[in-house]
Amino acid sequence: MRVLKEVLTKKEKNKEYINVAIIGSGWFGSGLIRELYQWPCLVPKLIITRTKKRALKALIYAGVENSEITEAKSVKEYHRAVKENKFVISENLELTKELKDIDVVFEATGIIGVGAECAVNTINQGIHFLTANIEMDATIGFAIDRLAKDKGVVYSAGDGDQPAVLSRMIDEIELYGFKVIVAGSCKGFLDVHQTPEGVKPWVRPGHNPKIVASFADGTKQALEMTSLANSRDLFPDIRGMHGPVTTKKTLVKDFLKIIKQEGIVDYAMGIKAIDEAAGVFVIGKRKGEFVSADLDYLKKGKGPYYLFFRGHHLCYFETAKSIAEAVLFNTATLPHKNRVADVLSVAKKDLKAGEKLDGIGSFTVYGIIDKTENLFPVGLSECAVLKKDIDKDTLITFDMVDFPEENIVLDLRKEEENILKN
Repeated sequence: MRVLKEVLTKKEKNKEYINVAIIGSGWFGSGLIRELYQWPCLVPKLIITRTKKRALKALIYAGVENSEITEAKSVKEYHRAVKENKFVISENLELTKELKDIDVVFEATGIIGVGAECAVNTINQGIHFLTANIEMDATIGFAIDRLAKDKGVVYSAGDGDQPAVLSRMIDEIELYGFKVIVAGSCKGFLDVHQTPEGVKPWVRPGHNPKIVASFADGTKQALEMTSLANSRDLFPDIRGMHGPVTTKKTLVKDFLKIIKQEGIVDYAMGIKAIDEAAGVFVIGKRKGEFVSADLDYLKKGKGPYYLFFRGHHLCYFETAKSIAEAVLFNTATLPHKNRVADVLSVAKKDLKAGEKLDGIGSFTVYGIIDKTENLFPVGLSECAVLKKDIDKDTLITFDMVDFPEENIVLDLRKEEENILKN
């Protein structure tokens, strides 16, 4: 971080700015707009959003003068605004096809189709593309990453969410010589049948009920752990993961009782001390006479299994790190290695033939993680219509669904399948 700060501060002093385009100005996107303006050198120059008022409010709150901001409805208007050195707000996604003076795009919509379109448009111009859209990353991230590598740019999920935070933790403890046994996140509540209607009492202003429902029904966590697994060659130990009810004090012991293999992703339930239900953890293993004696002296326990725990992840407050590293060092915070895990679709209720599925955080399906199989991924569920009746809590397979229309998400998933076969 010190090196990053020094490089950014020097570039700021020399007026060498990194111009960032942000797609989406919901809770995450608006927060990122405000935060970028606090960092040296990073400038939120273009905001593409369905909620222009929210984007304008975020820019003004960050300290941008109203006179410096303009709206662009067309590509022509956008290019004119760039020449005038304006901050631009637009509802037009077509702008992502002809970006001007943009060094990196950050997408924060949580909508897989929108994220996929923006990713392809951006990367094809040789511009780095980062995202908070773990839904997209877990579904088609490998195909997008391959495209980015071919174009010589970075594709990555951004820091601040659990997968990237855990990836940084793993980098550190592996550098210290520890082997990763379990990497996971903490969860305070789980109801796989929860719906957008049911979570309404807990939806804060600016938050999407479907996204909140995906937290509550476990789908979001399954997607996050899938992205981490595919980045670090880790695996779910069992379908759906274990998720033991535990405490920080007993976490290592409780996991060692139940896991069947080392190098897994999972989650812990019930860790509420000091409000650490938003925490992430890694169980690392290292043997050695001096190692065990000295780590015990340093209050890490007798080993050979040790807990590394971070009691928070700070979402958009941390994301600027990934944005800066992509541009300055051509580095992905959450690189893609392989697809070793996937998030499968399960019926949230009894479903009927002809019914259209309504996607992640919906009324119809929830997702569970498993090793890669030829089952129906939850990231494609909003594109599908059922061919047959399905009972509640039944795994959905490809032969149970039709896709009425082709779309970019399906195309990229097919491309990913072809890549992984070869």
